Amino acid sequence: ELDLNPLLMFTPKTKMRRFHWEHIDLDPNRIKDTVWHDIGQMDTLEQEVEFDRKGFESLFHERTKSKPKTGGKNNNSSEGNTDDITSHRIKTKRKAEKKITIELVESRRSYNVDITLSRFKQLSYSDMANAVLNMNDQVMGLEGIQRMNSVFPSKEEINLVSTYTGNPSMLGTVEQFFLTMASIPGLRTRMKNFRFLLEFSQVAPKIEQSLKSIIEACRLITSSERLRFLLRLMLFCGLYLNSGTKKAFTFGFRLNSLFKYRSLRSTDRKTTLLHYIVQIVNKHYQLDQGPDTHAVASSTSRDPGFLDNLRDGVKRASRVEMAYVESEIKQIFQSLSLLKVCIKEASKTDHPYPKKASEFCAYAEDRYAQINKDLAICHREFAEVCQYFGEKEGAWEEFFCVWDRFFSEYHRAEMDVARVLANARRLRKREMYEKQRREAKAKKDRPKKQQMSKTPQPKNTVARRSSKTTFAGAPKDSLESKMMLEAFDAL
Repeated sequence: ELDLNPLLMFTPKTKMRRFHWEHIDLDPNRIKDTVWHDIGQMDTLEQEVEFDRKGFESLFHERTKSKPKTGGKNNNSSEGNTDDITSHRIKTKRKAEKKITIELVESRRSYNVDITLSRFKQLSYSDMANAVLNMNDQVMGLEGIQRMNSVFPSKEEINLVSTYTGNPSMLGTVEQFFLTMASIPGLRTRMKNFRFLLEFSQVAPKIEQSLKSIIEACRLITSSERLRFLLRLMLFCGLYLNSGTKKAFTFGFRLNSLFKYRSLRSTDRKTTLLHYIVQIVNKHYQLDQGPDTHAVASSTSRDPGFLDNLRDGVKRASRVEMAYVESEIKQIFQSLSLLKVCIKEASKTDHPYPKKASEFCAYAEDRYAQINKDLAICHREFAEVCQYFGEKEGAWEEFFCVWDRFFSEYHRAEMDVARVLANARRLRKREMYEKQRREAKAKKDRPKKQQMSKTPQPKNTVARRSSKTTFAGAPKDSLESKMMLEAFDAL
């Protein structure tokens, strides 16, 4: 029996949205020596992470009333844009030649071969053959060998020109080229070996780099503490959502369920489960505590994300096709074996292989042995990483494409969360600026109001005029003063 903590059981206060993941069966042999076994031995996540159950339930609870969606289907009629295809006919006017040439090869084949041979203007047909015999890469490079191989005569064409008994100078250029190639026995095999010698310096480094990428990616994702924490948090959220169902009786989930975290939306359709997990991760690792609004806004493109140390290595590994690498290694072995046999047999003929062919053989054998050793390490590391995540062993690119796609989705969710935080902080900063501006304006206007209240008011001229005029309802003091003035005037 495995030493695991009991299964997490939750009792939400409301019915939660169901999370349809592909869980792993409760079989000890299925999770032994896997990441889920390591997670199952850890303490409860809530002892380490501040998980708001009430907030989680408010975001991802089941809707009580579902409004019917009314929307017509937009039938976008796709109009086929027909491209005008214009064919240019090349009309070649051949002047009547006095010299009569004999053409044995079919006209279309002769035309294609003639175009290819026109690119070897500085080399005669015998120079081309000698460059292949001596493996002279200064005269004939890889591109020249590839062109020459594309127009090399077949067995039927060699038999056709070999049966000609007339004057060879009367043959056409293509027939003379075929005749020169047919005069040297085993030239096609030598050309194949020469091509292998030239291509090996390009093929071998690519294979070695591909194997190195797979080995590094395997070690990256198995040793990442951040990835283990993220899977632990995702498992916790999935178990919480599926509480009370048979999907909650599990210690882990399949990797293809990673993409369902982004597709599960909250009840208000404003966020997803993956965005919610990103917020918890950022809060736990303090990844969103930017002091400046502009720094937070630009962090999405400049600062490393939570899983950026894994993204690059996994992306390189996802581009490596296992079948292609294995076929290339097999092709190296077959070509190397053929070259060794040809060197041994040609040593008894008039056209032995040059010394550089034997030296290349020894060098290529050592390098092939190292490549074969790296391939064995790669298969062993990949088998271990598949077992670690509880997955069946398949092609390299299929396994790492799952991780590459998930890391890209997680990074996009990080950018979305960072953008929302940046906008919120920018809005708070704008509100704070407006508040400070209003306070400064009020402070500036306060002395003017105080000065206006202290200035003396001018005398009321209307009241003075009313004191000289008698009208009903006038004050008592004003009437008495008027009577005194009239008495004074009478005296």
